[in-house]
Amino acid sequence: MAKWHGTKFEGIRYREHASRIFGIRKDRYYAIRYRVNGQRIEEPIGWESQNDARDASGRRIPMEEVARATLARLKEGHRAGHGPKSLAASREEAERVERQQEAENVTLHDYFHNDYLPAAKQDPDKKPKTWGRELSLFNNWIDPLLGHVKIQEIAITQWDFLVSAMVDGGLSPRSRQYACMVLRVTLEHAFRRKLVKDMPPRAKLIGATMKAGSNRRTRVVTNEELQAILEELARRDMHAYRITVFCALTCCRFGEAAKLEWIDVDLEAGRAIFRKTKNDDDRAIPLSGTLVDLLREIGPGEGLVFKNTKGQHYRQTPEAFRKAVAALGLNEGRNRLDRLVFHSLRHTGATKLGQKIPLRNLMDLGGWKTPSMALRYQHTEDQEKRAALAVLENMTQAEPAKVVDLFGKG
Repeated sequence: MAKWHGTKFEGIRYREHASRIFGIRKDRYYAIRYRVNGQRIEEPIGWESQNDARDASGRRIPMEEVARATLARLKEGHRAGHGPKSLAASREEAERVERQQEAENVTLHDYFHNDYLPAAKQDPDKKPKTWGRELSLFNNWIDPLLGHVKIQEIAITQWDFLVSAMVDGGLSPRSRQYACMVLRVTLEHAFRRKLVKDMPPRAKLIGATMKAGSNRRTRVVTNEELQAILEELARRDMHAYRITVFCALTCCRFGEAAKLEWIDVDLEAGRAIFRKTKNDDDRAIPLSGTLVDLLREIGPGEGLVFKNTKGQHYRQTPEAFRKAVAALGLNEGRNRLDRLVFHSLRHTGATKLGQKIPLRNLMDLGGWKTPSMALRYQHTEDQEKRAALAVLENMTQAEPAKVVDLFGKG
């Protein structure tokens, strides 16, 4: 090992490289030595040839001066009781600041795909099925709603927006809880890396718990409310208007309507088939005359029946629906479970149909699981179903009767 040489500055020494030349002399490796609480600490400064420190004019600062300034800064930190106490602490602080600066511009989308997901895939306690489910929920729900938001800006407002959108979309309580868990573990990962300041909120605070009955909606949409919403949607967004009418008059889940394809619609027979529904079944429903006319106005065509204003697949309920409800003030003064959301259309349909038809027929029409699994396989004739669904058509008529152009151009 090369011999250490002292300098004119106390606590600074160097050793020379055996062969490497820097300028007209051998390259020098500098180190500093100092005491903390009686313990001697030695830390490297580095090779003179690798020194890139420069002053304001751009002149290279000699490595010996760099070492002297570094030692003086550390000594002052110990004396005053603030600032870094060692080069290791200094480097750690510099890295923390750098990470913090990077985080200021990192979006949730980028962090999930570039940082969290690779770590999840390498986690021996996570099976591919688990992180695959997390990826699916992120891509289908979290990313479209919050992916563009910087991770440092995600607060309770963004959480509330996500939960409300999932409720609007008819996502089951269990799936909503799982989606919130995905966002939570992503932000916890960022918190452990000191990229966000606070831990994400608990499920109870954002309404994503699974207590019995805690997620049951109570709001039934009145005829007048639905009529007002449809009028507002016809003015704002005809694409949103049409899928809203369809969901209101079939009692289907939003996801079922969003995935419906023309190949599964028979306008002559007045029939549509929902493929691979929430219960992993195919479900056929009859279409009323009003809905047949609505679908004829749209198509027939190819691919998806209902598309958003960009001609793309609906990944969540129309924003125009939420804006229409807000503009009409239909949720003012209502508590969380009594707010009118898109899923209220299905809840309302079930309530009205439940007053008119046997439970067996209701389960068959709406695709709900029954207390007895056998009820899922009991079917009724289309004629009887069509008569039952005709009850819902009155929902589009306020009293006294009020005409709405269901098939306006848009």
